[in-house]
Amino acid sequence: MRLNNKSLVKSSVVAAGGLAMMMGHAAVFAHGESIRGGGAGSINAVGAAIIEDFSIGLRWDARRYDTFSRQEMVEFRQQGEDVHAHEEENAYFFNVGIPITEDMDMAVMVQYNQFKGFLDNGDGQATACFAAAAPAFPTDCISETDDSTGWGDTLITARYRFYNDGTHQIAGILGMIAPTGKITNKTDKNRGTGQDEILGTHNQPGSGAFTMQFGVAYSGHLTDKIGMDADVIYRASGPGANNFRSGNSAQIDAALSYKHHSKIFPVLELNGIFFKKDNEDDEPKTNSGGDVIYISPGINIDLGAKNGVYANVSYPIYQELGGISNDEKYRFSLGWSYTFGEAHGGHGH
Repeated sequence: MRLNNKSLVKSSVVAAGGLAMMMGHAAVFAHGESIRGGGAGSINAVGAAIIEDFSIGLRWDARRYDTFSRQEMVEFRQQGEDVHAHEEENAYFFNVGIPITEDMDMAVMVQYNQFKGFLDNGDGQATACFAAAAPAFPTDCISETDDSTGWGDTLITARYRFYNDGTHQIAGILGMIAPTGKITNKTDKNRGTGQDEILGTHNQPGSGAFTMQFGVAYSGHLTDKIGMDADVIYRASGPGANNFRSGNSAQIDAALSYKHHSKIFPVLELNGIFFKKDNEDDEPKTNSGGDVIYISPGINIDLGAKNGVYANVSYPIYQELGGISNDEKYRFSLGWSYTFGEAHGGHGH
């Protein structure tokens, strides 16, 4: 039985989710994850089934976080801790999948990022306010910014399938994240006065960095009714804007899909992201780095031989974050994919 994946090879993202570039002190995900599947036997796991026709897709990744109060931010400042955080982030992806050969394909992903609800106790404006109010620590010295939006970085990824016995497939993954994203957003305070301040690189839609990623992916059938996709991906981050470098990270995904030849079928995934501390001016950032494991139930809906939608929700079942960090409450993804060319019988393997 030959395995056919007719959906788009997608990216998430860092990442975050583009991918898992980490958000400095708050130790949360920005820019999506590195590469994402979607619409096939898995929703997040990449898998090794090579696409056979040109395809396009859209995806929305949303993440929500526990936040610190302004009083807590002041208390962190009193302890000498420079902390910033945000409430939510949204990443909107457009992806193009390109078949190269029978055993090789390529994906290009562009993204638009939105981070909302920033609080910062250590930027230049907050520091000046606390200095002027000393020895007091008023809560109104905390810098607040509504959002940071703009185009994110671009991910280019290739897969080469080097094993295929008809039931099991294995492919190598090689990708590059190019620094095409915006890195000049400013804080709300004093905006337009000439005294406003550039947001930290970790709060920008883009990174200003070239990042390489490589890994291996698997697709196969465990039984006639259960399919599996999995991947292991490592990311090596280059230096970004303002001497900021995201910590290198590893990503592991494993997904099971039930009755994946059906028009509607459930998916259950485990997704793990393990990341080192960020660096700024060649110094490690204390409040960054950590490990997160998610359980991600989802569903795929086949709308026809070429067309499909999918959705999932991810809950962190394990979070061990470095320093003072915001826990992630949950994330969810919604997506659509369309395959050009001849009809091949849906979005299953």
